[in-house]
Amino acid sequence: MSNEEPKVDFFELGDKTSLICADELTCESVRLSLRELKYKFHIAETGEMAIDRMRYTLYNLIVIQEDFAGSSLRSNVVLNYLASLSMAHRRNSFVCLIGESFKTLDAMQAFAHSVHLVVNPGDLANFTAVVKKGLAEFQALYRVYNETLAAHGAQ
Repeated sequence: MSNEEPKVDFFELGDKTSLICADELTCESVRLSLRELKYKFHIAETGEMAIDRMRYTLYNLIVIQEDFAGSSLRSNVVLNYLASLSMAHRRNSFVCLIGESFKTLDAMQAFAHSVHLVVNPGDLANFTAVVKKGLAEFQALYRVYNETLAAHGAQ
C-alpha cells in the first residue's frame, strides 16, 4: 500500500463504510474499486484488529480474503466472528469473500461460507462491476424486510 493512502478514513453520518481484510496486493485492487463506488474504508492488518473495528463500527461492506493474516478458510477469525453474530447485525453488512478456491459470483459457494459474494482473485480487475451486481441483489433481497421492520418501528 502506498504511504500516501491512509489505512483509516474518517467516517461521517451518511457515508458508505467498508472494512478491508486482505493482503497488500489484494487490498490495493479492492481499495481502488471501493473509492470508485464511493465507499470510505478501514484496513485491518490482523484478525484481532478487524474484530475490534467491527465491534465499534457497523460496516456496510466487508471484504475478507480467505487466507487473511495467514489463516486458512476454516481458521479465518474474521469469518468465524461474523458467523457468530446475530442476523439482526449481519443483515446490515454485505460480506464479500475473496479466494483462489472460489468461482466469482457462485451463489452456492457464498451461501456455504455464510457470505453474500465470493470472488476469485483472477477477477479483481472486474471487482467494481462484480460488487455492484452483488450489492444490487443484496439490497433487493432485504429491501422489503427492512421496510417492514422500519414501518413497525423495529429498526
